[in-house]
Amino acid sequence: MALSFEFDFEVTKAALLYLASKELPNFDKYHAVKLLFLADREHLLRFGRPITGDDYSALPYGPTPNRILCFLDGLERVANEGADPSSDEVAELARCLAVKNLAHPTYHAVVQPDLDFLSRTDLIALDSAIIEHGRKSFEDLMDLTHGMKAYTASWQPDSHKKRFPMPFENFFADAPEKIDFLNELEEDQEILRKFSQPLEVSKVMGA
Repeated sequence: MALSFEFDFEVTKAALLYLASKELPNFDKYHAVKLLFLADREHLLRFGRPITGDDYSALPYGPTPNRILCFLDGLERVANEGADPSSDEVAELARCLAVKNLAHPTYHAVVQPDLDFLSRTDLIALDSAIIEHGRKSFEDLMDLTHGMKAYTASWQPDSHKKRFPMPFENFFADAPEKIDFLNELEEDQEILRKFSQPLEVSKVMGA
């Protein structure tokens, strides 16, 4: 069974605001999704879960968190077009993030992140992404993430499609020393799935 995690919007909002509060140069949608990917990947490899819990896809510009990209697209429609928020999550991001320079939208925190939603290890991974990659250009980040096996194992250059699922198992492809850790995570999730499934009536009745 594939690894899966639960998306947490409040954690994601706090992580986005944390990144935006650092006043990184040209902190736009593309930088946001790449820094979140790098932080999610590091946290999964080190601590056994991503920060946001969002599912990832391989897109032409690199690894992308699916829900977060939709929310940021909606945020920019609100800022650029005066559109109504397409969801409660987009409305909340519009309250917390200012979008400046509409020709090349960049994000700036209007409120401080609620650090109660971020664990100590979440902050370790976010700070690592900021220190190592926060000031890199979009081109540098694209080259970095395009070269990762998590991306290349999912992207199909000869296909007419432009979006491919990125299983969390592929995040471990560049870290062969973590294979035992991956196996342990898979076993733990399989056990949790089995125990979370309701028993059949016949088994409950002893049949």
